[in-house]
Amino acid sequence: MYSMIPESPSTRHWPRNPLWLAIVFLGVSSSALAQSSSQTLEPIQVTAERDAGSDHVVTTETLERRQANDLQDIFADLPNVAVGGGAPAAQKVYVRGLEDTMLNVTVDGATQSGYLFHHQGRLLVEPELLKQVDLVAGAGEATNGPGALGGAIRFVTKDPEDLLRPGQNFGVLLKGGYFSNTDGYNGSASLYGRLTDSWSGLATLTQADHGDYQDAEGNTQRYTSSERLTGFAKLVGELTDEQRLALSYERSEDQAYRLHRPHWRPSVRNAPIDQEVVRETVTGKYGFTSNTSDWLDLDLTLYRTEASLDHIDGPFGDYTGAMESYGGDLRNRSRIVDHTLTYGIDYQQDEGRLGSPLYGTDREDGSVVGIYLQNRYQLTDRLQLSAGARYDWFELDEELTGNAFSESGLSPNLGFSFDATERLNLYGGWARAIRGTQIKELFVLDYYRNAEDRQEETADNYQLGATYRHGNLYLAAEAFEMRIDDAVGQVDRAVLGNLGELKSRGFNASVGYEWDRLDASLSYSQARPELNGEPLSDDDMAIGTSIGDTWVANVNFQATNSLHLGWTGRFAERLTKVASGYPEKAGYGVNDVYARWHPLASDHLTLSLRVNNIFDKQHSDHASYGDAGDVAHGLPDPGRDIRLSASYRY
Repeated sequence: MYSMIPESPSTRHWPRNPLWLAIVFLGVSSSALAQSSSQTLEPIQVTAERDAGSDHVVTTETLERRQANDLQDIFADLPNVAVGGGAPAAQKVYVRGLEDTMLNVTVDGATQSGYLFHHQGRLLVEPELLKQVDLVAGAGEATNGPGALGGAIRFVTKDPEDLLRPGQNFGVLLKGGYFSNTDGYNGSASLYGRLTDSWSGLATLTQADHGDYQDAEGNTQRYTSSERLTGFAKLVGELTDEQRLALSYERSEDQAYRLHRPHWRPSVRNAPIDQEVVRETVTGKYGFTSNTSDWLDLDLTLYRTEASLDHIDGPFGDYTGAMESYGGDLRNRSRIVDHTLTYGIDYQQDEGRLGSPLYGTDREDGSVVGIYLQNRYQLTDRLQLSAGARYDWFELDEELTGNAFSESGLSPNLGFSFDATERLNLYGGWARAIRGTQIKELFVLDYYRNAEDRQEETADNYQLGATYRHGNLYLAAEAFEMRIDDAVGQVDRAVLGNLGELKSRGFNASVGYEWDRLDASLSYSQARPELNGEPLSDDDMAIGTSIGDTWVANVNFQATNSLHLGWTGRFAERLTKVASGYPEKAGYGVNDVYARWHPLASDHLTLSLRVNNIFDKQHSDHASYGDAGDVAHGLPDPGRDIRLSASYRY
């Protein structure tokens, strides 16, 4: 195993004490704190504890502790997830080194399709709206949807009942925060309540305004400001004691005068322009759970979502790229003796557009239809087996060339979970996923074409792991290997085709302990993605990049019934195995601390303080674009950021 603290010149001055503090906490005898009596903290969720269909769950509690403002905040506690970009508009999510374009991403079941522009992120998500985030790393179960080569990310928004207290019929939640690094603020107002005995509603309006951020050396990173406005409404009805209906609408806007390529620094070839990113999602979910039959537990999800990016007065004039998707998922769960069967059909229709007043509009249309079956079989009290498969049909019409593409294939999976003892669980499995030709990046629709001999991509994922629990102690370890055959990328100038084999091997481990007033954890992740034997580089956009071994340590302490304190350390080891012609990536360590205080007898008022990068460490996340020249040069991450917030809940 690599050293926990790299000794390269760029990293030997790390503040080491916080990391060793976490290890010391993990080794402290539980009897030392057993004399303290208070309520037990909510179990930590960053220790890779497995849920049905999910590898990790980011909870509301975690999001509130971090005062989450962007994607990097959402996933900061997970070592196998990296979010790079520097500027918020440039943030991309990488899971085990694979970019989020390789994963199936949904918001309340609505698929977030498409790739807006390879020089910036494609996901616009407001953390304030989230109840939880489910992550599946690697190809998995048939229910993860079509084309999930690298896994799935499921963002789940709050329901009115998540905010209402027991017996409460109406409530208001007001929040406001200040961010010192960007001299920025955010604010939100939520109204929620029961409209009748059967219907409840939620409406939230949030706004965040941030200036240019400063790195740890005091340099202002110009044109990194953002102004985001989000409106959200949800209506939930209990039609009968067996039927439930939920309707939701969300619109998020982010506009600023930012660099044409937001993930690179300013240059003569990277001038700022007015930009606006908009995402609009409408979702309807219907559920029927029979009280008399174990065969009928039905869910129907219908959605429409549109994401767009406007470049105004850019180097090529005005351009608008937009991706519109609509579709549905109809599934049923049947419980038959020791079997739980989930089966259904899903459909997705996409339309990509790139429009300009001078050059007209280019379009592409794609669709995918899938049928799937997943079975969980409780063979014995200790052994559960799972097996499933989905079959998908992909189609794409390429307007630029007049070519049509059609692929189909089977994606099976097998798995097991075995309780070797009351404390030790062993699990493992294999899963395959295929992905056919999809709509290209929107800002190349007018000149990129697909190779006529392009084939579907096929991912095989193998994993084997173990979890151990003894009292309040938790241990976990997992090894994986992933191979994607016929990975797609740029094979020639303006031509997309099959590049070859993308392979990644890695290992995850974690340890955690909980006392009455304190919990601590330490997690580790390693992944080595390679394309045809060469490590991925920052220029393998829409595929992934190489990231050094990552450690995340957490300590949360309930000092009193009303005061919570905590520390998080994220440490990346120096990456020395890089693609030919690319520089090594320096290791770094970033430490964050927080305090949350309820000054009143109740929890109506919450005051929070968080200091990110408290030691003001100059660094660049390994998921951010590095240094490939005067023009292709990424941005460092923000320096110290003091966050103050207050929330009032009535």
